[in-house]
Amino acid sequence: MKPPIAHASAQAAEEAFYDAMQHGDVAGMMALWADDEEAVCVHPNGARLVGIGAIRAAFERMFAQGGVDVRPALAQSHQGVMVAVHNLVEKVLVSGRGGSEVIECVATNVYVKVTGGWRILMHHASPLGDTPGPDVGPPASTLH
Repeated sequence: MKPPIAHASAQAAEEAFYDAMQHGDVAGMMALWADDEEAVCVHPNGARLVGIGAIRAAFERMFAQGGVDVRPALAQSHQGVMVAVHNLVEKVLVSGRGGSEVIECVATNVYVKVTGGWRILMHHASPLGDTPGPDVGPPASTLH
């Protein structure tokens, strides 16, 4: 088992997250997660996994046949002193009856700053719908 890894930036942690996905590296993936039993992971169309044990088991099943060809795109991020939230589109290459195709998922990754750097606390991905969202225009000056 690899020792926990804390990266110098949330962006570096995110790059390592998707690299571990590409390579099917369970140990590398789990070394990125915050040492917190409140960690949460939701894979597309999957159950809500709470705790490092459940998250590890899901990645072990996912990587049993190798890595996942997923490419992050269209990232937006917000970073504070201790928390960073990244929202992006994951382009996942899958093989089906008609050959290979790209499935797009929208994902939110939450990173926390711990001693020595940044670790992932939450990953939530859902299939991107076929219809575009409503055009809501510019943000209002008042939230409520």
